[in-house]
Amino acid sequence: FGNVTVGATTTYTFTLNNTGAVPATAVGGSGLGAPFTFLGGSYPGTGTCTNTINAGASCTIVVEFAPTGSGASNDAIDINYNNGV
Repeated sequence: FGNVTVGATTTYTFTLNNTGAVPATAVGGSGLGAPFTFLGGSYPGTGTCTNTINAGASCTIVVEFAPTGSGASNDAIDINYNNGV
């Protein structure tokens, strides 16, 4: 996200790719902790991802960063899809 002033916000769009030969169905995942959120609410927020990513397709999630203090911040996104195999 780069340098973001405390009290300001910025967003970043991540792309999820299904490189498999069959559709993948969402089976769970964990959300983000402050100062990170999915833009527009819980997963996928305003992104284009749904419960299924078709074979060879991709979708996006948009994460918002709104720092409340100075210094580095980090978090991990854990999104799980199952291709039925």
